[in-house]
Amino acid sequence: MRRIGLHFRLITTLSELLDKAYAAGSPIVQCFLIPQGASTYLEFTPEEKALCLEKSKRFGQLFLHASYWVNLAGRYKNGWKPFNRELELAKELGFTHIVIHPGSATGCLSKDDGIYYLARALNKILETEHTITIVLENTAHANKTVGGDILDFGALLKLVDNPDRIAFCLDSAHAYSYGYDLSTIDQVDEFVELVDKEIGAQRVVALHLNDAAEKCGSRIDKHAIPGQGNIGKESLQRFMNHPKLAHASVILEMPVISDQEESEIFKEVQGWDRS
Repeated sequence: MRRIGLHFRLITTLSELLDKAYAAGSPIVQCFLIPQGASTYLEFTPEEKALCLEKSKRFGQLFLHASYWVNLAGRYKNGWKPFNRELELAKELGFTHIVIHPGSATGCLSKDDGIYYLARALNKILETEHTITIVLENTAHANKTVGGDILDFGALLKLVDNPDRIAFCLDSAHAYSYGYDLSTIDQVDEFVELVDKEIGAQRVVALHLNDAAEKCGSRIDKHAIPGQGNIGKESLQRFMNHPKLAHASVILEMPVISDQEESEIFKEVQGWDRS
């Protein structure tokens, strides 16, 4: 069976979040370590860490979404300290993957310089990190932001010492908002072929199966319920079930809706799986 799961918002404790995910029947989990609406990390007692580590064993994969304070493509103020804190916590809590937005080339003359600094940061991380998978996610933004253009990732891999140790997450809403029109099956196929050419589809370990609330090329990161946005159900089904991406886990990052509605949509998307 395909691994299809949900992004959960952290409200109280991570152990309660994991209980909620288990009750929802989500075999994989994604979350931040910052509670919803807060501006500081959740605090963990030794007892809470041990509890989370035990509960994490109930899931096939746990994805920590790194905070937006992390900007490994920046020359200065690149969020290196929060990244290291989140990485260490992720390992202590049983996460298997950490998803990172590549960041913006702040303090750089060009985006190419940002790609260089991102590669340098990843090389440093991979020198010592062997227990958790580093996952880069495409973004909705342009200008000096790295990762909106899939070609950025192709350029990045040429600068990484161990490219086979870098994984990727494709967010359908981000791609559409950046300017990749995914509203027809043919256009989805063209996008997947580009991904395969630039980074190798086998490196894609996760799909953020999100619909887009804004028009193509808007560069506005606003998700819609799968099948209820500008990409549409048919194209999202093709994206999810494309033969070159059928190995990747699927995560839904839905807008704020009721638990009941989220459960119904989750079950519907599980029914889209043709693996």
